[in-house]
Amino acid sequence: MTVTPRRERRERELRRRQREKRGGGPSRGGGGGGRGLLIGIGGLVLAVVVILGLRQAGVLSLGSPVASSSPLPTVGAIASDDPARGVHETDQGNTHVTNGTPVTYSGPLPPSSGSHWSVPVAPVKAGVYDQQVPFEATTHNLEHGGIVIVHNGLSIGELAQLKSYVTDTIAKTKFVKILVMPYTGLKDAKVTAVAWDWRLNLQSVDLTSLTKFITVHYDSQEAPEPGVAW
Repeated sequence: MTVTPRRERRERELRRRQREKRGGGPSRGGGGGGRGLLIGIGGLVLAVVVILGLRQAGVLSLGSPVASSSPLPTVGAIASDDPARGVHETDQGNTHVTNGTPVTYSGPLPPSSGSHWSVPVAPVKAGVYDQQVPFEATTHNLEHGGIVIVHNGLSIGELAQLKSYVTDTIAKTKFVKILVMPYTGLKDAKVTAVAWDWRLNLQSVDLTSLTKFITVHYDSQEAPEPGVAW
């Protein structure tokens, strides 16, 4: 009667020892999983701290750099010898002629002064033009203190940059009387800006120089009718 219980005890003891050898004990299995989870969480926290520290120190930058915006005109002093002031030209008068009448301008084009058309044809609306507007109309814009910019031979990227600059200037600053248009007759420069009696020739889309020119000559007292809206 005592053989069977002893045999069962030996078999249970044997099974227990086999489980311990395989590492299958309940206490050891549970404890190992908990420690692994804590180690994983700690490593993740440490990695985040290191990344944030490097980013704050300027060593690591996340994401693409943000392009700086174009310089827009603001009221400010410009040195009298700054080339961006442009070249002063002889005044050709501001006589109004019958709309549609061609005007012969002396000196380089676009003209910075001279006879021109009147309302309702001129002055023309500010903004970006994909075709040339007659100088007889845009000269009236200059008479009111505006700025006219022409271009020729620009790359697609340069043209997009120039158009964006003019659009942003009109939308975001007080310098709203500005227009830009193509002029295939432009030979001595890629970009030319004119105000009344002033001219600036540029060999590239030099936004810094354009900004200075606009700042100095916009609504200048040299214009016959500064301050007049278009």
